Amino acid sequence: MFEADHDAKRLQVIPTLHIHLLGDFLLVSGDTPVTTVNVARLQSLLAYLVLHRTAPQARSHLAFLLWPDSDEAQAHSNLRKLLHQLRQALQALPHADHFLHADRHSLQWLPSLPAPQEGSPRASWTLDVLDFEQAMTRAEQAEQVQDTTALRQAFEQVVELYRGDLLPSCYDEWILSERDRLRQLFFHASERLIALVGTGA
Repeated sequence: MFEADHDAKRLQVIPTLHIHLLGDFLLVSGDTPVTTVNVARLQSLLAYLVLHRTAPQARSHLAFLLWPDSDEAQAHSNLRKLLHQLRQALQALPHADHFLHADRHSLQWLPSLPAPQEGSPRASWTLDVLDFEQAMTRAEQAEQVQDTTALRQAFEQVVELYRGDLLPSCYDEWILSERDRLRQLFFHASERLIALVGTGA
């Protein structure tokens, strides 16, 4: 019994966090919806960090990005309050610190699983935008080798994953170009899929 308990602790796995930014904002931990990130500005900050997860984001940059019309001191104060609210909201997640890292100078959504260690939980997450972009990459690869079956399957997945515009309830300026880019990719995939279906591919 002791050995079984020890193995269970050693292999502890955090429920996968599923992040949906296309269409209505949705967080799901395992099979359980996370409803605490329910304010547009919170969603905007989390979305920015997730979409720019490959590098730490300077607090000064985030403050100006989210409050471009405020002076520096007020923008930094607003960011501190918003980060506190985001941390409070993410407390519903087991081991939330495995997803979000914050220090005095920067914030970062952690891009990979922590190194597995005995007794250390392992966190993982999925992102619909990432799945969408990977499906587009598979389509491009299939087109290069002229594999029409794989091309059609990839475009079908692109269309299925696109549940709507990127965070349609967010009006922050930073999101506009990214929203338009993803929308144009969706339109391109839809047109190509219709053409493939029309030729019986």
